[in-house]
Amino acid sequence: MTAPTGEAPDTGHRHESPRAARDARALRIVLASYACDPIRGTEPGMGWAWAEALARRGHTVELLTCPRGDNTQHIAERIGTLGTVGRRIRTHVVPTPPRPWWVRLVPGFLRGQALEFVHYDAWQLRALEHARRHGLDGADLVHHVSYGSLVGGSALRRLGPPLVFGPVGGGQTAPRSHRRWLGPAYLQERMRELLWVRGMSLRPSCRATVRDAALVLTTNRDTALRARRLGRADPRMVLSDGVPDQLLKEPPPEAAERPGRPPTVLWVGKLTAIKAPELALRAFALLLADVPDARLEVLGDGPLRADLERLTARLGVAGSVRFRGHLPWKQTLGAYDDADVLLFTSLRDSFGVQNLEAWARGVPVVHLDHQGVGDFSAPGGAPPVPLGDPADLPQRLARALGGVLTDEEARHRMSEAGLRWARQHTWASKAELAEQLYETVLNRR
Repeated sequence: MTAPTGEAPDTGHRHESPRAARDARALRIVLASYACDPIRGTEPGMGWAWAEALARRGHTVELLTCPRGDNTQHIAERIGTLGTVGRRIRTHVVPTPPRPWWVRLVPGFLRGQALEFVHYDAWQLRALEHARRHGLDGADLVHHVSYGSLVGGSALRRLGPPLVFGPVGGGQTAPRSHRRWLGPAYLQERMRELLWVRGMSLRPSCRATVRDAALVLTTNRDTALRARRLGRADPRMVLSDGVPDQLLKEPPPEAAERPGRPPTVLWVGKLTAIKAPELALRAFALLLADVPDARLEVLGDGPLRADLERLTARLGVAGSVRFRGHLPWKQTLGAYDDADVLLFTSLRDSFGVQNLEAWARGVPVVHLDHQGVGDFSAPGGAPPVPLGDPADLPQRLARALGGVLTDEEARHRMSEAGLRWARQHTWASKAELAEQLYETVLNRR
C-alpha cells in the first residue's frame, strides 16, 4: 500500500556510525515514556528502546516514566549494565494517583480503557509539575513517545522546550465491512471508535498538542488523517516500532533444508477479536488442502483461547495446530526461526511489531493490506492481501500462504527483502532519524 502524495513514510536510515555519533550535537532531551520497561515488548519495550538508543547517540535523556510492576527495578538494572551510556539516562519516576470512584460506573467493557485514560491524564499533569520542579524546562526539547496514542495528547507541550509528539497511532479503526470477523466484539469496537477515536480526540488537550507540537509523527495513515482533521497540516509518517541490531539474522541459504520439520505458519498476538485469530484458523484450514503437512504455531494468550481450541476441533485441524501461550523471549525467537511464514490478521493495529521481528529473522509475512502494516510493509518481503470481500478473505489468505510455502525460491527472495527492510528500522537507525528531526526543529526555532 503506497502512501498518498505528501505523506510518504519515512523508511529509516543507515546504521549508527562512530563518526555520525560524534558529529551530532549532544542534546538534553526530556523523554516522556509513560509505559517503559527494558524486559518487556510492545509499548513498554518501545518506551525504553527510545531512551537507550538516544543515550547511545551521546544525548542526555531525562526519562519521565510511571511505576508499573517491577519496571523501575528493571530500568535501574539495565542502566547499571550500560556503563557510560547508562549515565546519560536520568530516570524520573512519577506515580499515578489512586483510582477515582466514578470509574466503577463505566460499563464493564469500557472500564479498563476509562481507568487507563484517567491514570494517563493525571500522570501527565504530575509529570509536567515534576519536570518544572526539577528544571527540565531548560532541556533542548521534549520527545513524547509513550503512550503512542494521538488522543492522549501531551501535557508536556506546556513545559517550554519544543515538543516532538510521536510516532503515535490511535486513529485507526477496525473496518466495518469485516464485522463478521469481530463477532460480538463489533459493538465494542464501534463504541471505541465513537468515544475514544472521535470523541476523545476532540478534547482540548489533544487538539492543543496536535496544534502546538513542533512535529507530529504518526505511524499509520489513519492517524495522520485524524491529525489533519484536528488542524495539523503536516503530520509526518514514521514507523513507531524498531528492532535491536542483535535481532537481525541472515536467512539460511536457498538450498538449505531442515529435515523433519513440516512447513510452518506462525501467528503471534493476543487472542482477542481485533487480532482476528479465527480468520487465521479458517485460512489455515483451507491451506491444508494444498499443503497437507503444514503446521500452525499460535503464540500468545487471551480470552478467546478456549473458543479457538474448540474451533480447531470443529474444523478438523486440531492435530495441525499448537497453542503455545506466552513464551519467554528466547523461545519466541526460536519460534520465529522455525517458521516459514508469519501470518498477521489483525483488523486494528498501529503497526504490529511481530511483522518487523519476523522480517528481522528472515521470515516472510502474509498480512492484510491495511493500516500500519500496509503503510510500512517490507518491499518484496510480503504478499499483502487486500481486505476485499470478507466472505472469501480466508481463501485469499490461504492462497498467499500456499504461494510462500510451496515456492522455495520466492520464499528466499522474500526472506532477504524482509531482512533488508528490518535493517532500516533498527533502534540505532531510528535514533539517527530522530536526530535529524530534532535538528530541523531546533534550527527552525
